[in-house]
Amino acid sequence: MSKITSLSEALSYAMEIRRNYPNRDALAARQAAINGKCRQYPVISITHQNRTDDDFIPEGEFELPEVIMPDTQEGKLSQRLSNLFTPLQLLNPFHLQFSTCKGPGTYTTMFGIPLNPEAANSPAYTKTIDQVLSEPWPELGKTGLMPEIAADIKLIKDNLPPEIKIAMPDTQGPYNVLHSLVGEEAMLAPYMEPNKYHELMNRLTDLWIASTQLCMDLIGPEYLDQFEKDVRLAECSANLVSPEFYEEFILPYDLRVANHFGNRVRLHPCSGPHVFHGTLKHLPLVWTEAGYIERTAAGAIAVTEALKAIGDRPVTLGIGQELPKGQEFEFIKNDLDFYEKNPRLLFSYTGMDWHKEDREMIRDLHCRLDNYWEEKFFNS
Repeated sequence: MSKITSLSEALSYAMEIRRNYPNRDALAARQAAINGKCRQYPVISITHQNRTDDDFIPEGEFELPEVIMPDTQEGKLSQRLSNLFTPLQLLNPFHLQFSTCKGPGTYTTMFGIPLNPEAANSPAYTKTIDQVLSEPWPELGKTGLMPEIAADIKLIKDNLPPEIKIAMPDTQGPYNVLHSLVGEEAMLAPYMEPNKYHELMNRLTDLWIASTQLCMDLIGPEYLDQFEKDVRLAECSANLVSPEFYEEFILPYDLRVANHFGNRVRLHPCSGPHVFHGTLKHLPLVWTEAGYIERTAAGAIAVTEALKAIGDRPVTLGIGQELPKGQEFEFIKNDLDFYEKNPRLLFSYTGMDWHKEDREMIRDLHCRLDNYWEEKFFNS
């Protein structure tokens, strides 16, 4: 289909692509991994960084259909459906799932702080703890981006079937939100003003739990992928503090979150080894992440170290790594080999030195790795 002129055509196109490209279906691979089931395809993501000065025009890529529709809600949904398959241009996996996310500052907007689109949609500024505690407390679902998120969820559900999943917004986690909200006071107040710190963290955790539950309820179980039904905590800011700080001042609130959501936590450790080990030790994790990243606040947890720490626990590991120049195939192949003993693995990589002119090479790398996977796991 080269042109789309209706939402029904866009939906038919999406279903056809899912049938025709089972080897690129990210949701299917993810579900197999979290259930510990073997899968037929590796479903690897391999990308390059986007650079504003890179004006190379690639050729020979997967062509998306042209959406010829008015700028209406149906027209916008049709374009969003088509755009879900943009990753196929690099033979990367697609997610048949709509995003409701506005960036890591999504929950901070509930406190009247706008996003800065030039800083990955993080908060434009911070407030003081005293300011936050003295101002009117956000009303559940009615401040910041929450009404917009709710409206988008309703729009999708009113117009598309549950085969098209809806992702949770980027909830981050209570401590990440606190850090976004009050800046360095999040690290100083536990020692200098502990009463105010705990008062705010208690109230913030209550709001975070209620807002996250609200989003889950609005989306509903039919539209939530199995992966999204497990609550996600991001611990980026925990990389800036010690393991002892995490255990004393952050963990109690994470445990409240875990308890409310059925003790199934997806964890983004933001690379830090001490955060990886601390959260694995203390939280009921069903998902965590590891891999080499060069520029981090507290180092990066190696895949081998992560696998050893996980052991035989039913914890899915999302591997995300930067690739060494000139050694990309062997580097990824070594990770694929771990799958032989652990099916709870997913694979994602970025070539930090690649440009748009390297996209054909990336597709070739995909094909070589797909062939290696098939030969190793299905032709042995």
